[in-house]
Amino acid sequence: MSKSLRFRADGSFTIVQFTDLHWQDGGRRDLKTRALMEKVLKLEQPDLIVFTGDVIESLHCSDPRRSFREAVAVAERSGIPWAVVFGNHDTEGAVTRADLMKVQLEHKGTIAETGPPEHHGTGNFVVPLLGGGNRPAAALFFSRQRELLRDTQS
Repeated sequence: MSKSLRFRADGSFTIVQFTDLHWQDGGRRDLKTRALMEKVLKLEQPDLIVFTGDVIESLHCSDPRRSFREAVAVAERSGIPWAVVFGNHDTEGAVTRADLMKVQLEHKGTIAETGPPEHHGTGNFVVPLLGGGNRPAAALFFSRQRELLRDTQS
């Protein structure tokens, strides 16, 4: 738990969740998705962005790592902290969750962690939300319960 977030002065904390983007190679549908994400972020002004699975459609990506970078680029450019919990379509192609976690950790804006080695899976972590007096007031748990067998081997 090396990173933490903070409640606003009014006690609020806003999370925008994007799920099932199924990003491929930057085509027309992907660009429409990007525009929608930009619009949502502008309207909501969140404290955190969370992608909850199937960020990319790895079977249909010519380069899944590049596609993942493109899919999370809106979050990274926004300056808003963000994280990804991987889904089944993220790693059906020639990429593992460990591979995508390495790509995610290349970004300055991510709050993700690989997770403790004694726990099964990649990307299981906790982020404290600090309140008054710089003390933890809540916690956000990020976890992918079921991992594909091949991901445990990488």
